Amino acid sequence: MENKAVNEYIDELKVYLHPLDESEQNDVLEFYREYLIDANLTTTDAIVNELGLPKKLARKVLADYSIKMSEDNYQHVDNGHITDNERFKKNLGMIGLVLLALMASPIAIPVAIALVLALVSFFGLGILFILLFLFLLALSVILGIGSIFMGISVIFESLATSVFYIGGGLIILGLNFFIIPIVIAIVRWVFDLVVIFFRWLGKKLLYGRTTPMKGENK
Repeated sequence: MENKAVNEYIDELKVYLHPLDESEQNDVLEFYREYLIDANLTTTDAIVNELGLPKKLARKVLADYSIKMSEDNYQHVDNGHITDNERFKKNLGMIGLVLLALMASPIAIPVAIALVLALVSFFGLGILFILLFLFLLALSVILGIGSIFMGISVIFESLATSVFYIGGGLIILGLNFFIIPIVIAIVRWVFDLVVIFFRWLGKKLLYGRTTPMKGENK
């Protein structure tokens, strides 16, 4: 049975689901259309009271899809051929969608604000750490290369001194090649922990409430 209030709600919801592809949009819209009809919600006030405004519901739906894609490691994106940089951007997008979904719930707004402040502080400290690391890396490279040239310059004056400086320079440069992968691995590991936390938080948000989600029992 057609209902004007239901159709208007579904049409507006579709506008906010544009990041999803057409088949995913149709699945979500059909799910909520059937839900509203089965629940006999025939007025705009009753629908909004049950599901919230279309924009807020869309945020929760998009966060839900983003979390599932992140958990699947984006294997369905370009048949799994996704670069680490693209995966990083998509996980950042997932974090943003979870925060927006939190903002969609008045009760969770203080939590969202606290998380935003924590994220800003975390990424700020991360940037400072990376800049400090790059500075020390550049300094060590300069010292290493300078030491090698120093050793070469005195090779005819003192072989022992030359070997000492050249050896020291090579050790410094060698340590850099050893330390860089370790630092990169640590940064990735920390970011992965942040992603896992927001997946968990998103699930608590999306499934620990009354608003029905596609995939749940009605």
